[in-house]
Amino acid sequence: MKQDARFISVKILNRFEKKNEQLVMSRNQVFSSFKPESIDKSRAMVLTNEVIRLRDRLDLMIEDVSGRKINRLDPSLLSILRVGFYEIIYDESIPDYAAVDSLVNLTKTVLSRKASKLTNAVLRNLIRYRDKDSNWDESLKKKPKWVSLPIWLQKKWKYQFGESGFFALVNCINQNPKIFVRVDLTKNTVDDAKESLLESGIEVENYSDSFLKILTGSGKIFSTDLFQSGQVSIQNPAAGAIVEFLDPLEGEIVLDVCAAPGTKSLFIAERVGEKGRVLASDLDQLRANRGKNDLDRHRRKNIEWSVKDATQDNFIMADKILIDAPCTGTGVIGRKPDIRWRRKPKDISDMATLQMKLLKHMSQFLNDGGTLVYGTCSMEPEENWNVVEQFLKLNADFKLMTGPSQVMPDWINEMGCLSTFPHIHGVDGLFAARITRS
Repeated sequence: MKQDARFISVKILNRFEKKNEQLVMSRNQVFSSFKPESIDKSRAMVLTNEVIRLRDRLDLMIEDVSGRKINRLDPSLLSILRVGFYEIIYDESIPDYAAVDSLVNLTKTVLSRKASKLTNAVLRNLIRYRDKDSNWDESLKKKPKWVSLPIWLQKKWKYQFGESGFFALVNCINQNPKIFVRVDLTKNTVDDAKESLLESGIEVENYSDSFLKILTGSGKIFSTDLFQSGQVSIQNPAAGAIVEFLDPLEGEIVLDVCAAPGTKSLFIAERVGEKGRVLASDLDQLRANRGKNDLDRHRRKNIEWSVKDATQDNFIMADKILIDAPCTGTGVIGRKPDIRWRRKPKDISDMATLQMKLLKHMSQFLNDGGTLVYGTCSMEPEENWNVVEQFLKLNADFKLMTGPSQVMPDWINEMGCLSTFPHIHGVDGLFAARITRS
């Protein structure tokens, strides 16, 4: 049987469930083993993202239609059914018969003829249910698993955002998020970049002074001259706002720690210019290599990459410091749906402990009057304001910077910190605080 996108997707889903590793790692391993065509690879990325995003909801429907408990199904069969239910219910571009026939044949190949009969029966039952009553799943929508989030996180976010805020957030992160590109304004203008992308079949619209929102054709970005020459970078505006909040100036020395893969480092390098220096570092050698290898594409000579532990290694004194702290990543669950299943409640407190160590250690390398930005892609107060507040209480020679910044006013909270949420601002959930040494 041809190893098409569905076959590859099932292999990825099986590995993800077994290993509980990052989805991107599961993908890379399977891609490396089976070497699919680019079209199948792209389709498998979409399928696995969406199936993982809606996993609990799909499982609810599978149990309802099949009459069988999820834990009684063979893992490979479950992965096949998840793909089938996603395509039949949510993917209007795939004809029902094509999904059913392909997945029945896939079941024969991966499992057995007997199992394929079950796949055929369950998927055809689903189609009958849906065609007979468009609201067949109405009772399922009232169950907690419908929102496809761990129960502990549901409870936490309902308390944090309120009932209506919670459902607005869930509705937002359970949809495929928009993709943005940042234009390097030292190499191109936003209008020229927009025109060039349109010529490449990529429809975009202006978002801000340096960002464009992709409307259609995002898969073509990587093959464009603009991307290949480093004139545009894929980046969420909230991530870019952290750099704008830091406000790097021409000629400054900036430490960017926990920096890989380096998209923010490139933005900082654009701001400090040829006379400035960006000392980017990361604890992970492979991730640091990714950042270093990307320099040729961008032709940036003012970034120096190294492998460093920002909780204990020595750094030079700097005018500006960006701590892009490791975190639970709850603010980017929309883009990285596997995060919801890999996180546990204890991760939040563990991350907060690490974040405090980072902030405490790196603050000693900030010049008097300099600016340190502590940021995360988490929406959890325990990792954000609580860490900053605790640090300021224990370090009297540092204070929170408030007042004007380059960031949009409605992205600044009552404490003067950068704070964005997907369902409110339409971008990733991020937090950042500016601190100065007095």
